[in-house]
Amino acid sequence: MDEHELLFQGFLEDEESTRNERLERLREFNNIIGPTGDMLLQGGIQSQLAIHEVANSYVCGNYMAVILLSQAFIEHSLSGHFMMAGEDKIAESSFKKIIDKALETEHITNELYESLNKLRLIRNPYVHAKVGLKNGSLTRRMMFEKFDYAEDMAKSDALKAIHILKEFKDQHVFMWFDEIQT
Repeated sequence: MDEHELLFQGFLEDEESTRNERLERLREFNNIIGPTGDMLLQGGIQSQLAIHEVANSYVCGNYMAVILLSQAFIEHSLSGHFMMAGEDKIAESSFKKIIDKALETEHITNELYESLNKLRLIRNPYVHAKVGLKNGSLTRRMMFEKFDYAEDMAKSDALKAIHILKEFKDQHVFMWFDEIQT
């Protein structure tokens, strides 16, 4: 058997051995987030790609991607709001500036602002390098929050991100569904 065949065989064996875990994560994701079809997305194509990839990433156990994509969905959605209001400078700024402005203009509630800021703080250590046990490092969090494995911490963070995404979606994403034909 050549190298490519071994690679494909390993992939298929892994896919089969993790099928039940992936199905459980699919159920868990759908129970949290609810329907994602038929949405009016202010964030355009980036939001559409992000929400689709959040689900796929969670199902596949790519927890860091879930965190980053959850923020991307929200950031593009809020940026879309500001672009439509002619505020391109805000729309193209940092997530922190975007959520600060959204709170200032009462586009989001204080409670949602706190959740979005929490998501920003969850995301930061995954994208900004901090050496060793410095404040903001994942190693420090893992140690002080008593996680035995980095993957457990990432899954916990991903679930928090999904819940924040759900909170945002429920307040700021317009949904419509065709009438059920009888």
